[in-house]
Amino acid sequence: MSRLLKSGLVLGLGCVMATAAAAQEAQRGVGVMDRERPDYDPIGIRAGGFIIYPAVTGSVEFTDNLFNAPTNEEDDTVFAVTPEVVIESQWSRHALNFEAAMTSNFHSNNDSDDVTDYNFGVDGRIDVTRDTFAEAAVGYAVAHEDRGSPDLPSAAAEPGEFEEFFANVFLTHRFNRLTLRPGFEYIDTDYDDVPLRPPAGGVVNNDDRDRDEKVGSLRASYEVSPAFSVFGEGRYREIKYDNFDDNLGGGGVARRDSDGFDALAGTSFDLGSLARGEIGVGYTEQDYDSALIPSVEGFIYEGGVEWFVTELTTVNLSGARSVEETTINNSAGYLSSSVALGVDHELRRNILVGADVNYSNSDYEGINRDDDVIGFGVDGTYLVNRNFSVSLGYDFESRESNAAASDYDTNSVLLSLRAAL
Repeated sequence: MSRLLKSGLVLGLGCVMATAAAAQEAQRGVGVMDRERPDYDPIGIRAGGFIIYPAVTGSVEFTDNLFNAPTNEEDDTVFAVTPEVVIESQWSRHALNFEAAMTSNFHSNNDSDDVTDYNFGVDGRIDVTRDTFAEAAVGYAVAHEDRGSPDLPSAAAEPGEFEEFFANVFLTHRFNRLTLRPGFEYIDTDYDDVPLRPPAGGVVNNDDRDRDEKVGSLRASYEVSPAFSVFGEGRYREIKYDNFDDNLGGGGVARRDSDGFDALAGTSFDLGSLARGEIGVGYTEQDYDSALIPSVEGFIYEGGVEWFVTELTTVNLSGARSVEETTINNSAGYLSSSVALGVDHELRRNILVGADVNYSNSDYEGINRDDDVIGFGVDGTYLVNRNFSVSLGYDFESRESNAAASDYDTNSVLLSLRAAL
């Protein structure tokens, strides 16, 4: 389905239901997907000062290119089940929340790609005074790399698994119109070895990808008016590899450890029922310990904007540009640029539709590789009642690369049923 046709479908459905929708009571200044729907939102289970929200989602997905291959595409049907739980405190001061989820995928034709991902985390807030509060979070996740990842060999016999532990802490203090927010983040990532399919055989040792990352930051923002603020933010980043000596092309041995910084300036705004968002632009640089690895540097941006076109339609625009790690031969980092545009529309209080388009570019430093990925999709959700909902979506993704045998096109259709208390 073309992007134009999908947009027309959403607009056409909106026109058909316009009369009925206009009669609904809507929340102005709140995104379509974020607003409260008392008749359809799960009420949870109250336990003292907490509310527990358990849920389980079952889905079936058809894809025409499971391995994101440039040729000889292989289709498959994937069944998945995702139990999850969210626990939220209901205190007047301070906050403590917990969440956990697990997703098991089962393939009809390629059971070697059956995987189980899971994650859990805790976050909280301590209200020290009216103008000072501290936030912290800690979590752990086991996940798998997408089959299209350039860091995963195309001959991999199964998706590459990795574990990630993260923790962060931020302190926010307001001095009249000036607000300061220092913070610290820590991420430890560990990749499992990956077996290769015949005739290659053997195992790819991923010890050279294991690393930890530390980021210290300071943000200062000034409230020009209740609806408009300006800010400046600086971040210092240090990345250390467990196995820091890595063989690069040509027989050189390089240390992939690095340090770098981000410097951003921008604005945040809240125009009530019209729009809200934040936009920042700046500069980044990542320098590697080895002289064999060139620095990655350049212009960066990050932010997002919500435009409340009407009470029933929300347009979302987001984007980011940052330095990312890679272990592709002869490269240690790349500049990742992305932008996404989405539209959500409420046909009725319990019928939601959406469409989105996105683009990303990966420019690898030290080698002649440049990847462009475009994607678009359309989806709809029917809220049966406060305990059940049904969703149907279609997605298309295409990658064009100047690296050999790296292009692919993938179409997928996903049907899911969610049950929640």
